[in-house]
Amino acid sequence: MAAITAVGASVHTTVRSAELDRLERAVVSARHGRPAVVEVAADPGMGKTRLLTALARRAEDQGVRVLRGRCTEAATAYRPILQALSLWEPPDDIGAPASPATSLIRTLVDGPGTDIADFGRRCHFYAGVRRLLGLSLANAPAGLLLVLDDYHWADAGTAELLEVLTHWPVDGGLAVIVAHRPRQIPPQVRGTLQEGVERGAVDLVELPGLTLDQTAELLDDGPHTGPERQPPYESHRVRPQPPGHEPHGTQLREPALSSHSPEMRRLHHIGAGNPLYVLALAAARDSGATGAQDVWAHAVRHLDVRLHSETGRLDAATRTVLHAAAVLGEGFSVDAVAQVAAVSRDAACATLGELRRRDLLRPTGAPGLLSFRHPLLRSGLYERMDACWRAGAHRRALSCLRTLGTPAIELAPHVERAGASATPADREILTSAARTALHLGEPSAAAHWLTVAMRLERTLGAQGLPADPPELWQQVVQALAAAGDANGVHLLVREILPAQAGATAAERATTVAYLSGVMAALGRDEAAQGLIAAELSATGAFDHSAVALLQVQQQVSKVLAGQVPARADIEALVRRTRDSEPVTAAGALALRGLCAVVAGDTCSAEWSLVAAAQALDELDDGTRASDQENPLLLVLSWAEALMGWYGPAHGHAERALSSVRERGDTHLLPPLLDTLGYVHYQSGRMPEALAMARECRETADAAGRADHVGLSDAIVAAAWAQLGRINPQVRSCRSGRASATGEPAAEPRTPLNALLLAEALLAGGDGSAALALLLPRREAWRVSEPVAVLAARGYELLAAAALAAGDDRLGLDVSDIDEWAAHAVDAARAVGIAEQTGHALLARGHALASRRQHTEAARAYEEAMELLGAESPSGARARELARAVGHDPVGGTDGAFAELTLREKEVAALAGEGHKTREIAERLMVSPRTVDAHITRIYSKLGVSSRAELARLVALAG
Repeated sequence: MAAITAVGASVHTTVRSAELDRLERAVVSARHGRPAVVEVAADPGMGKTRLLTALARRAEDQGVRVLRGRCTEAATAYRPILQALSLWEPPDDIGAPASPATSLIRTLVDGPGTDIADFGRRCHFYAGVRRLLGLSLANAPAGLLLVLDDYHWADAGTAELLEVLTHWPVDGGLAVIVAHRPRQIPPQVRGTLQEGVERGAVDLVELPGLTLDQTAELLDDGPHTGPERQPPYESHRVRPQPPGHEPHGTQLREPALSSHSPEMRRLHHIGAGNPLYVLALAAARDSGATGAQDVWAHAVRHLDVRLHSETGRLDAATRTVLHAAAVLGEGFSVDAVAQVAAVSRDAACATLGELRRRDLLRPTGAPGLLSFRHPLLRSGLYERMDACWRAGAHRRALSCLRTLGTPAIELAPHVERAGASATPADREILTSAARTALHLGEPSAAAHWLTVAMRLERTLGAQGLPADPPELWQQVVQALAAAGDANGVHLLVREILPAQAGATAAERATTVAYLSGVMAALGRDEAAQGLIAAELSATGAFDHSAVALLQVQQQVSKVLAGQVPARADIEALVRRTRDSEPVTAAGALALRGLCAVVAGDTCSAEWSLVAAAQALDELDDGTRASDQENPLLLVLSWAEALMGWYGPAHGHAERALSSVRERGDTHLLPPLLDTLGYVHYQSGRMPEALAMARECRETADAAGRADHVGLSDAIVAAAWAQLGRINPQVRSCRSGRASATGEPAAEPRTPLNALLLAEALLAGGDGSAALALLLPRREAWRVSEPVAVLAARGYELLAAAALAAGDDRLGLDVSDIDEWAAHAVDAARAVGIAEQTGHALLARGHALASRRQHTEAARAYEEAMELLGAESPSGARARELARAVGHDPVGGTDGAFAELTLREKEVAALAGEGHKTREIAERLMVSPRTVDAHITRIYSKLGVSSRAELARLVALAG
């Protein structure tokens, strides 16, 4: 495990344990009276000072005297050594001669003279310095550690003295550590150190970027805890942009991150493994910053002092060039900088060369292009420059880059930052940037540029956006919805409607209806309702068609959000829209039908749904359905599915799905796919049900709709069970049952999910798990009932589960099954739907079978199969149950089992309990092939074809 050394009350740590151990060898040498020189080379922010501080603390703990000095850009001769010695001057006795350290300070202050050619005098001077250093070591019996930081700014005298010490080390325990930035160190000083490394007199320690584990360890030790909040940013494709347009949507998330988390990997990547940048970004994360601009602004504030130390001494001309580079962003040329800074090319070239020597700028991989050392450095410079000059610089940058044919996606940031000098041509750049961002799969960036374009439209007084079919704003909304970015849609909606100020009431109503549907489908029902209410208030009674459309959409949005509208509101809506446009009137009827079927009023539902279907079918001219028709077809098809009209439901849902796919309205995909998945399942088309449900799960998960994810999972589990395979969702229900309390580990989100999962468990032969799922509190009257139209099915499944559970019935008895069968009959009679009547007959069969009246039970099962349809899952279950109880018209299933041999009965019992062939073979101590042979004969004698049927037969036999 990497070592962490904490220094002081504040948190100063190093996670560079390997490098710290190497430096400690110099301390050991000093303690043993041997000289040592170590060079520490690292880029800015890589943790040199932290590492040296940790080393100093270790050395002091071992009794070694530590002296530290720092080189500065404008320094006198021997400044860092004088600084270090001034902090360590052994006390002199009164009247005694000056200490060697004091004498050394005086010698260095006097210096060797200015005549560099006087070699003899300089040799004499350094010989005296070496002698005084050696004498000074007497006052550091455990050794002396001299640390010289920022050595890239070393003055000539300090550099010359280090050269002397590497060639002629002082006898004694003197360890010298010099730390520098290798890109900024002068060539002559670099040469001296390199020669020492080659001769073995200097040990070179380089600090690379932190590893991912080191980054996680650094942050885990640092002060970066805070309340959980929305992630402020995420990584994206990096493109040259000015500050303020760093990667859109980049995300980090609380709490403390592990090295294996995607958030930590992104943080490590953005910080380039540089501790300074990583800590600044983490501090911004903890400050509550949200959004790319806010995060980077907070991070820059944490780097402000460091940034000032690197740029504070730049003259005005150099600073102007540097600011021009910051405006241009990443990847700029000398010519572009010259035009933005308004200086000659030669002056810009010379200044950029100096900035490269300072390691503020670095060459990119592209010929002739430069970039900043890190985007945070550029952001800091950008935020510090004068705002008025910056706006003009962006306008100059836009003019320059446009002549070079720069793509609109790279010009758009300059348009946004150019201030009030925007022109109509800038709008085309922004809309083109939005389209490009869409093609690149960056909907948040597209929404940003479209927002800027629409605001520019209002500023310039232009009339609306280009009416490209489909309009650009709709494409962006669709992309945001596909990514599940409900907040992005909500923010964009605020810009879309003001941009359509000149549209008619009907056009605005259509736009509001569409946008509210998107927001509702993404779970923003309150925002959707507020949008419609605001438009209704603005429209008033001046346009009856627009008002009617909005009122219908008001209720449709509730359905898209997973709610059922109030029936009284829908009845009033039908009356108000009786003379409206055909689509609007049909929508009101579809809503009325849905509310009626949910309430169990199937007579009213039948009339309304037939009328709505007729009206919507008349609009089908072979072309794709309109934006307004698609959600209405969804409402209609789901209501028809609840009525058991699977043919019409399939046709209407498929028509809407085809149009939605073609238009790109992915927000409607989850409910449509769930509807079709359920219809296919109920119709016995299991492969199609699986395909629809799997696609639904992907789209619903991306959109953040957990309700649709839950339903699709239930459909998948039920469909796989019908095909003879157990889905993980079903296994979790099995493992979650509690035989003592009847409470499952995880309850389904909706009653319909519970029904589907119960059918899956029954298909797998696990009646006790199905019973625990449907009856979590043991009392039948406390079960959360499905909607009235599905109540008979729910009671039938309770009875079926109790019957299949056998002795594991959670304390229930035959009377409970009789009660549920009676409830099923009442519920079916109340709704008058053939499918529910079939479930009531199934429940009656369960009650008869529980009382060993198998002949009557078989008759009830056969009647149920005729109503349910042999291809439906419930019809297939009725057929199997009828066959199971029909083998012994007198003695029930016991007579069928009487035909089996003793060994076959043992195999049948184990297989009925769910044991696999290998498990049965091991228990009976026979071969798996023998077990398979027994099972084949058992199937033949009992008239079954699967282990699920065998399990039911075993359960019925008790």
